[in-house]
Amino acid sequence: MQWTNEPDENDRSLIHQALVSQSDEPLERAFIAFWDRVLSDGCAIAATSGWVSLSIDICERQCEEDSQGWMHAAFLNAQRRPCAGQYFLRSDAFTLLQGQKEDNKAFNGRQIRWLLEQYQALKNAAQSAQLRPLLQRINAIRPLPVEAATSNGWFDLQIGADSFGPLPGEDQAMLAGQDPAPADPLLALVGGNDMMSIVQELGDALIEYTPPAFEVICCQITEGVEQGQRALFYQISRPQFPDDGTTVVNDRVHQAATRLVRQMAPAQGGFPGAIITLEVQKDGSWRHSLKLMSQAAA
Repeated sequence: MQWTNEPDENDRSLIHQALVSQSDEPLERAFIAFWDRVLSDGCAIAATSGWVSLSIDICERQCEEDSQGWMHAAFLNAQRRPCAGQYFLRSDAFTLLQGQKEDNKAFNGRQIRWLLEQYQALKNAAQSAQLRPLLQRINAIRPLPVEAATSNGWFDLQIGADSFGPLPGEDQAMLAGQDPAPADPLLALVGGNDMMSIVQELGDALIEYTPPAFEVICCQITEGVEQGQRALFYQISRPQFPDDGTTVVNDRVHQAATRLVRQMAPAQGGFPGAIITLEVQKDGSWRHSLKLMSQAAA
């Protein structure tokens, strides 16, 4: 294993840390090394960064053409924006391929169980003798809540406790073998609670990607063809300053958008285009909205 520096795709002056685990290395060792770097840095920057929590998510390799999967961690401020360099653990172990004949419902149920297995292993690694002094040190500075992402939302890892915090309702229903009722008619039309979780992840990715000055984020996603292959095109802007935007996105935004398109239109040419808008609220939370291009033009 080795740590490498990775410049941020949006801000080249911002450097992230990536730990690359070889295929023959136990993932437990990688988890311990990952925790060690994250917690050590968290202690070092506590006085200057303003972090209030740590978020952890996993982007697994789901099909053969996907790149290597990874785990991602970021210290967040009160507005849930990253407030320091971020951390990636890249490993072939983060692979969960969807079978060619496996429907989305079956895969999603298998995915939530797989994600919880990864997070349980991560929790177990945090209790190693090597890491306990670091956990005590960082929580003595101020409590560090650690939130983990599933396909349907976030939950408290509850480091040091035997159990997780409450899972999102959709996850609980899936684990119980139930079909949760979609909360929004549009989401029901284009994929129910699967779509809700994908839109949430896309929103989180856009908030992380855009500069703090973007208090309203508008992202237009359209489908086209590039070099003979299905491709997505983006236009990110803030309404107050229409010329202050970009057509370039990072890997996290692109992967979330790709999941959105696959969910809505598995076949090439079937995606109508969509606009996701995010607006920061007075309490620091973000309001999400999603419109299909045909609806936005009506």
